[in-house]
Amino acid sequence: MKIVMLSGGPGRRVWPLSDTSMPKQYLPVLDGPGGEPESMVQRMWRQLLAADLSESASVATSSEQAGLIKRQLGMHVPLLAEPAQRGSYSAALLAASYYYSVAGVSPHETIIMLPVDMYVSGDFFHCIRSLPKLLRESEAPVMMVGMAAEYPGTRYGYILADQAELGEESGSYDWKVNDCREKPGEQEAEELVKAGALWNSGVYAIRLDFLLGRLSNAALPVDYEELYKQYYQLPKLSLEDGLACDASVEKTVIRYDGLWVNLNTWRTLSERIAMP
Repeated sequence: MKIVMLSGGPGRRVWPLSDTSMPKQYLPVLDGPGGEPESMVQRMWRQLLAADLSESASVATSSEQAGLIKRQLGMHVPLLAEPAQRGSYSAALLAASYYYSVAGVSPHETIIMLPVDMYVSGDFFHCIRSLPKLLRESEAPVMMVGMAAEYPGTRYGYILADQAELGEESGSYDWKVNDCREKPGEQEAEELVKAGALWNSGVYAIRLDFLLGRLSNAALPVDYEELYKQYYQLPKLSLEDGLACDASVEKTVIRYDGLWVNLNTWRTLSERIAMP
């Protein structure tokens, strides 16, 4: 298993608190374990360390943000620097080419894409550990992690699965994804919640050979150095648009029932800001 912590976004959604010079993921506004403030990046990396997963992890970020990462996490944190911001889907493809052609990782390896703007407890990383085995057993190239939708929010992605209710009575742990909707309007969000749709956590377990195949199908090189040079030819797409909402991609989903908060709005971030 290889974990890619996604931290290359512009982080402007909580402007004016954040801007392009200080994206939201680097703002030291969360309570650290000793009461000291920490950023989203610092919190996620600390949790990976505590879960003994940091040796499997790298941080994907744009080259402009590499200095911020090193100042907050240390000079030796493994970085996968993108030459430009082209979205999490292109970041995943670049990471795949690096692992395969530079690091020599087996094409049968599982790549976990982990967004940095999540607020989770340590239990969440038990879920992360289970993903490679579950992905192999599912025989699908992509596995998603969903959460029970607490309300019809319009800033979330939604996952419709075969067993939309995902209740305790089901003997299966993962379900085939029938459809995904990204940030719907209010009425559609209400309909999705009534239909038992899950919120999309933004966490993906993906077979490395599948990502390499996406590069080949797009006539792009799987060699890292060559792909890096041609990075501007990759689409500006999120993983949601590039994979989750692509009906041609077979996907399964598991449900996580612990603490999970998406820190992508003023509302959710303000509830977690450290108070003086």
